[in-house]
Amino acid sequence: MLPAIRRPTLTDVAKLIFVGAIWGGAFIFVTIALNDFGPVSIATWRVSLGAVVMLFIAMLIGQKFPRGLRNWRNIFVVGCLNSAVPFFLISWGQQFISSAESALLMAMGTFFSLVISHFTSDDERINKSRALGVIIGFLGVLVLVLWDMIESGLGSLHGQLAVMIAGCSYATSSIVARRLTHLPMISTSASTMLSACLYMVPLALLLENPLPDNVDNSSLFALVYLGVVATALAMTVRFFIIRANGAVFMSLVGYLVPLFGVIWSGLYFADAINLQTLISLSLIMLGIAITRRGS
Repeated sequence: MLPAIRRPTLTDVAKLIFVGAIWGGAFIFVTIALNDFGPVSIATWRVSLGAVVMLFIAMLIGQKFPRGLRNWRNIFVVGCLNSAVPFFLISWGQQFISSAESALLMAMGTFFSLVISHFTSDDERINKSRALGVIIGFLGVLVLVLWDMIESGLGSLHGQLAVMIAGCSYATSSIVARRLTHLPMISTSASTMLSACLYMVPLALLLENPLPDNVDNSSLFALVYLGVVATALAMTVRFFIIRANGAVFMSLVGYLVPLFGVIWSGLYFADAINLQTLISLSLIMLGIAITRRGS
């Protein structure tokens, strides 16, 4: 029997902030890795390194791996929608937009998940507060998209759409992931990463060179961060947070990812924070807050 969840302590809050900071910083490291690697290769290295580390952790703590054709069919779907597709789309989209903008546009997944949950579950129905929050959040996304179109035309639109679709892919994967909640979380997450490797490794070998010559050390470090820290470590800490404090508490990370994405980008890139970024961040954070209040 699983232990009952408890009220979050300061340590639990620190863990949540830690995960939000890690995921918010991932967008910068994608930008750095793009200096030497293509988007398919970045996604491939991320899922491959993440799979190796999570497989090691699962074996270290003695978690049994999933069995049964039905479980593995769902694992392959989650691996595609939760790792392979979004990791590639984020890397591809960030060739055209900034890391701060990517972090904000990923919030589309938070609002999209509320919409699809309304039609796929009985306990996540949209009420007035959630509807208002979704509308305000969408307005925050539109500020970024339309402002960029006014300033630079349609040049960055395909990058923005790619990142938004990545966020929606994460949200869609959560529907299928509900069918895996009876399985051990770390070994199952490792299995989804492994399945994502089976999608991405052949594509990387076919479309790009995942082992280019004369790679800068900063790009290699970025790949290690994305695979080991932003994927394996953050997913493991996420597991312990959910087990101790529940999924509702963990969902508050939705506030932190866009916030840290903007903060880290502002610290790393001098021109990352501008008026439309601040307006968009404010609307997205307000929209998330209102949807949480309606939960």
